[in-house]
Amino acid sequence: MNLDDDTVDELPAPPRKDIPAADRELLELAARALGARFEEVDGEGYGNLHFEDGSIVHAWNPLQFSGDTFELQVRMKMQVSVDEEMAVARCAEGFAGEPVGSDPTASARRAVMRVAAEVGKQRS
Repeated sequence: MNLDDDTVDELPAPPRKDIPAADRELLELAARALGARFEEVDGEGYGNLHFEDGSIVHAWNPLQFSGDTFELQVRMKMQVSVDEEMAVARCAEGFAGEPVGSDPTASARRAVMRVAAEVGKQRS
């Protein structure tokens, strides 16, 4: 900012965080399992959940945010276990395993999402 005039230097825009198509499908199906519709927020890497009662959950992406994953896990009454090789999530309506890579937390999040997506497919 130059103090001698009224111009302000603008900060650069943050980079876009587009959701890959395969992840978007998981998010849409998991939302359906919760009885909601997923709406992606363009370029932010997350979306909003719209429920039939008019309520909205903002900035939702269980693939990225562990708090969202925990909420999904609790609402769907899932059990999750992780060992050196596999993250496993299960509920009454589905089961999924995800190989544990360098980030066991990300593997657990994806296992939870895969179960929720499977339940969402069944509820279509």
